[in-house]
Amino acid sequence: MKRKVISSVCILLGITIIIVFYLYERQKTTVITFGMFTGSNWDVPNGDTYEIIDQAIERFEQSHDRVKIEYVSGLQKKDYAEWLSQQALTGNLPDVFLVRSDDLHTFANVGMLEPLDSYIEKDPKMDAERYFTPALQSGRYQQSQYALPYESVPTMMYVNKTLLDQYGIPLPDNDWTWDDFYTICKEVSQDVDGDGRLDTFGVYGYTWQNALAANNATIFNEDGTQVVLNHKYVYEAVVFMRKLEQLNEQTAVTGDMFDQGMVAFCPMSFSEYRTYKPYPWRIKKYSNFEWECIPMPAGPQGANVSQLDTLSVGISSRSSRKELAWEFLKALCYDETTQQDIFRYSQGVSVLRDVTTSPAVVDMLLKDVPGATAFDMEFLNDTMEYALPNVKFTDYDQVVAVADSEIRRLLNTDEDISTALTALQNQINDMLQK
Repeated sequence: MKRKVISSVCILLGITIIIVFYLYERQKTTVITFGMFTGSNWDVPNGDTYEIIDQAIERFEQSHDRVKIEYVSGLQKKDYAEWLSQQALTGNLPDVFLVRSDDLHTFANVGMLEPLDSYIEKDPKMDAERYFTPALQSGRYQQSQYALPYESVPTMMYVNKTLLDQYGIPLPDNDWTWDDFYTICKEVSQDVDGDGRLDTFGVYGYTWQNALAANNATIFNEDGTQVVLNHKYVYEAVVFMRKLEQLNEQTAVTGDMFDQGMVAFCPMSFSEYRTYKPYPWRIKKYSNFEWECIPMPAGPQGANVSQLDTLSVGISSRSSRKELAWEFLKALCYDETTQQDIFRYSQGVSVLRDVTTSPAVVDMLLKDVPGATAFDMEFLNDTMEYALPNVKFTDYDQVVAVADSEIRRLLNTDEDISTALTALQNQINDMLQK
C-alpha cells in the first residue's frame, strides 16, 4: 500500500515538475507579433500567400533561440488598415507589420511607426545602398525612414504585338517618346469594316497621372501641402492626353477591348506580367494575341520612367522588443533568401539590386515564359532604379479624386486648358486650407 502511495506521489511530483518546467520555459520565450494580410498586394491571383513569410519565420526562429513569431492568418487586404488602426487603439499593435503605400504617411503621422534612421545608421550589417533608391524612398516621411521596402511593382506599357504586326508597325524601342506613342495610336485607330465606327484603338488606361510622371511633373509641392497645376510640364501632359482622347472619336475604350485584342497599348503592373505571361493564366486572360511589355513613353521634359508601388514593413513605435523587431524586419526586407522568394512565390520585384540582377533570378524569370521573348533584365533594372515612388500625402486621395474628375472632363471639351488648370488649382488649394 505504501509503495502505491509513494509511486503515485512520485508520478504527481514528476508531472508537477514537467508543468513547472514548461511554464518556466514558456515565460522565457520571447514572442514577436507580426501584422500581415492574405492574398496579393497587387490584386492578382496568388496561392502562396504565406510561403515567403512562413519560411522567413522558420529561418528566424532557428537562428534566434527562444524567440517565436506569431501572426493572425486570414486577414483580407481590404480590412487590413482598419484592423491595424483598431489594434493601435486597443494597445495591441503588432511589433512588426506590413505597410501599404496608401497608409505609410497616415501611420507615421499618428505615431504608429518607429523611425528607423538610427537603426540603419548603427547596424554594421545594414547597407541601405543595396536597395533600389525609389523603393527605399517609398518608406520615407518628412525626411525620416519609417519603413523598409519589402516588395515593389513598377508600371509598364503592355503592347499588343499582334495588332501592331497587323498594321506593319514595329515594336517601339525602349527609349520611345510621346511622339512615337501618338503616331502609333493614330495609325491603329481605324474603322476596319467600314461601318463608320472604329474597330481598333491606340490605348486603354493611360491616365493624366501617367502622363505627368512621363513629363517630370507632379501636381503636389514637395511636402504635399499645396497643389501646383498651372505649370508648363503639367499643361503639356494634359494637352497630350486630350490629343490621345480625340483619336477615339468619342468611343469609350475599355479593358475588355484590350483583352479581346482591339487595343494596341495598356499600362499594367509588373505583377500582371508575372501572372498572365506564363501558362496557364495566359490562356485564360490573353489567348488571342501575342503581347509584351516595354518602358513607358517619355514626355518632352521627362524620361521613360515608371510609377512604383512598394509594400514596406515597419516597427511599432510601442513595441517593447524593438531590437528583436528590427532583426525580424531585416529578415523580411534585407535577407537575400527572403528577397529571392519574392520571385519564387509572389509577383513583384525584389527591392535589393543584387538580388534582382542575380543569375538565379534571371533564370527564374526566363523559365516563367518559355518560348517567349527573352526578358530584358537591363530594362527591369533601369525601371526599378529610375521609377517614381508612389508617395501619398495627407488628403492625397481626396485631392486626386477632385483633380481626376475635372481633368477627365477637360479632355473631352475645347476649353482653354491653362485657364481651367489654374481654376482647378485654386479650388483644390482652397479646399486644403479649410
